[in-house]
Amino acid sequence: MSSEPHSVPVSASFASLSGKIRGCLLGGALGDAFANPVPPRDAAGLGITADTQLALYSLDGLQEAIEWANQGLGADETACIWLAYLRWLRSRGLPLPEAGLVPQPRAIDAEPLLRSADGAADAAGADPEVLAALSTGEMATRQRPVNTENSSAAPLVRSAPFGLLPYVGAETVYKLSLDAASLTHGHPASRHAAAVFASTVHGLLAPGATLRGAAEAAAEQAALVASDDGGSPELVKRLQAVLAGTSVDGTVTGEDTRPAAAEDALALGLEIALAAANSSVPDSAGAIVPAAIRQAALRGGAPAAVVAGSMLGTLYGPSALPDADALREHSAIEKLAGAFAATTIAP
Repeated sequence: MSSEPHSVPVSASFASLSGKIRGCLLGGALGDAFANPVPPRDAAGLGITADTQLALYSLDGLQEAIEWANQGLGADETACIWLAYLRWLRSRGLPLPEAGLVPQPRAIDAEPLLRSADGAADAAGADPEVLAALSTGEMATRQRPVNTENSSAAPLVRSAPFGLLPYVGAETVYKLSLDAASLTHGHPASRHAAAVFASTVHGLLAPGATLRGAAEAAAEQAALVASDDGGSPELVKRLQAVLAGTSVDGTVTGEDTRPAAAEDALALGLEIALAAANSSVPDSAGAIVPAAIRQAALRGGAPAAVVAGSMLGTLYGPSALPDADALREHSAIEKLAGAFAATTIAP
């Protein structure tokens, strides 16, 4: 993963980039927790679900690939991510597919707050299609797709970490996100929504970046591939409407607040994040950002809240997320973010 055009300058400070990484992960976790108020097992506070667990394992899969690269050894990034998802299965006490590879353990697998209680099988909150795809023993790809019928938001909510690669070009981030989404879902809108999300996060890593500018660049990238067989013209139209100031129609109601389509969640989360970014100044972000994430959770469930929280957390950093201290997994997320930053960012 060499440096390319449209990557973040190496001169960008470690403190700035590591703060954006922490903010992205904590903001996404807050969105998940606000939308899914499941009482933690062993402590008062907010608890994350499988969505954020898989996002953290996405981060760890990327880190493993970077570690190999830092040693001068090539590694297939998508394969590392797939093996990370298999390790997530194992951490939840779920059986690995008999026909598949057995991944070697890594430090994240020992995090007690990311493991199932007493080793019991626990996939609470996990998308059934994700479990089905990971249980085949075969790595799905864009050429060998699975779960192609519905535009699921499952890949979307785990994709922010693919944008946290500061010295990688925008096109590589987009492609990597498409490939990682394809591990469980082959629907074009599902895959491209995940890629646009990650690309927007990536755009926010640059010094002085704005959310509108990052989102516009990601939408342009999506438009470039919209005419291909794997593109999603409908997603591009939704993004263009949001960026033009057209409100997203469709507050989600009912017991299941998860939007039916990935493009719905991305568009709604982006709309709410843009409104918060437009109305906040640095001193007010700590009040406006949590309120925006809660609004996204109320209107669009976890996917929209994860989108809004990850984008705003990347833009403003952890200081804009005072509620993050209430996350049961706060220390684990901080530890993983710190390790990723140390591996990824040039000193």
